[in-house]
Parts: sequence; structure tokens; C-alpha cells
Amino acid sequence: MKKRILQCLSLILCAAMLAIPAAAAETADEEAPARLGPAAYWGTVTWMDEDTFLLDSGKEDGLGDAVVVHVGDAPYLDAVTGNTLNLETLEDGDAVYAWVGPAMALSLPPQSTASLIVGNIPADYAVPQYYEITSSTVTEESAVLHVAGSNDTITVPASAKLTPYLTKNIVTLADLRPGARILVWSDSKGTPEKVLVFAYGYRGYISVAEDGVVSVNGQSTTQKAKTTEDGDTLLPIRAVAEALGMSVRWDAKQGAVVSYGDDMVKPAPLTTETLMTAMPGGAIAAVNSDGTTEEVYGTCVKEAGVTYVSRSALAQALDLYLAD
Repeated sequence: MKKRILQCLSLILCAAMLAIPAAAAETADEEAPARLGPAAYWGTVTWMDEDTFLLDSGKEDGLGDAVVVHVGDAPYLDAVTGNTLNLETLEDGDAVYAWVGPAMALSLPPQSTASLIVGNIPADYAVPQYYEITSSTVTEESAVLHVAGSNDTITVPASAKLTPYLTKNIVTLADLRPGARILVWSDSKGTPEKVLVFAYGYRGYISVAEDGVVSVNGQSTTQKAKTTEDGDTLLPIRAVAEALGMSVRWDAKQGAVVSYGDDMVKPAPLTTETLMTAMPGGAIAAVNSDGTTEEVYGTCVKEAGVTYVSRSALAQALDLYLAD
């Protein structure tokens, strides 16, 4: 059976890779969300190889409700407890929810890499939902969250049980920050009562207010963003980097050089202190821990002694989340 599926799919999975919205398991609002997030698919599993399975909802309208899921490093969790499950116990015919994307291959069926897989789902059970937080307002009483892929807000009360994924760290409402990913169990009224918080994948987050004020980790800086004629948003590199505890110096050949600050945790092994370089009118580069560099697409300009870099390039080079 697996061999026949592979032979069939090999003929149709040759389309070009394009970033397109994944079809969510639930009906989306008519108003399109500002940012795509992980898309939920549900159905039964048919393994294609040790790292890939076909997930099919079983609907009769063809392959439009099926997706090829590449497991990768995605966690496989119990739908009730949130505990880690052994992926080797997932068999053909088992039912799961899989969150994938948002980038998918333009193929039939579409294919994407999983972010999270949830199994051991009891009959008629309300499966927990997986979210990426795009902005948050946190008080002592609650955290009001905007999430990718939805125009609605989620309010997590202080009474909700927050637990970290695979660590013993203490997590609080303050950890529900832009860029964080969470798995949420809600009661019959839709109020979150348990939240699993995954490890934060960024060094911080940045946002730009309507008046141009740049904020880093929720704190406003003294600098404002600039907008180019083609609509690109440029951020002051020193203001952002120093707010993150990094150091910035000028080099005649490389331009602005951003390095680890004295109090920053550095990966091991580390062969260079440099994180990125940006030359006005020239190249922008991210520097890996082994000293190799990767050019980053964007614009760098210098005005009145301030060096500005495209927001997307700065985020990519410094591992920052672009908050709403």
C-alpha cells in the first residue's frame, strides 16, 4: 500500500515550491488575518516512509483534504495530558491533529513540515489548539493574546495552569510574549485552563508603532523607524541592538558591526563574537557561530550619523520576532 502511494505521489509532487496559505481544520473568518500561522489538519495516518505520512480527513471530495506531513523534529504529544509520545507507536489508521506550515508545496496533495503532532485523541474530545503569539497585553489578571492565523483574541486568565515543554523552568503570563508558541486546553466556555509553553525561539521581539517609534521587547527606544519610497521599513541598528544587550562598533570595511554583549549567553563552541554586519549602500550579513557569513537581503543607509537596516533583515540576522 505504501509503495503504491509513493509511486502515485512521485508523479504529482514535482510542482514548484511556493509559500501559500494552508487550509485550516476550522473555518476561518471572512476577514483575512494579517499573518499566517501554523495550520491544523486532522485525519488518519498512512506512513509513506519513516519521516513522512499522508494525513487524510477521509472526506469524499478528493485530495483537497489530505496533506503530506514531513515530521522532522516536530513533537508528538498526548491530546489529554500533553506528555511526549513515542512517534514509533503512531501506526497506519491512527487519528491525529498535525499543525504544519504556513509554507506549503504547491502539489496534490500539498506537503509541508510539521510543527506539532497531537495524538491519543479520545472520541468527542476537544483537542487543544496550537498558536503562535503575534502580540500580547499582560496584566496581573490575564494575558490578552493576538495569534497568527486569526483575527480573534485569546484571553488567558491568571488561574490557568502554565507549564513549560520539556524543562523545569517556571513560566508565567509574562512568558506569553510575541513569537512564543503555545498549546492551549480550554473549558466548555472556551476559557483557557491549561497552557503548554514551548521554548522561545528568538533573542527577543521588535515592533514599530504607527508614529514610527521602535520598541524592543515591549520597551520603547528613543529612535524612530524610517520608511523608504518603496515602503521598506528601516530600523536604527544601534538602538535595537543595544536594547538587546548587544554591542555595536563601526568598521571601515564592514560598516556597523553587531557583537555579543558581555552579559549575553553565548553558544558553544563559538569562534566569533560578531552577530551581523551592515554596510550603508552595501551588503548586510548574518554571522554564524562558526564564523561563516550569510548575506541577508535588505537595505542599509546612514543618515545624520545613524545607521538604518531593513526591519526584516535585522530580524533575520539577529534572530528577532517581528511583533504586530
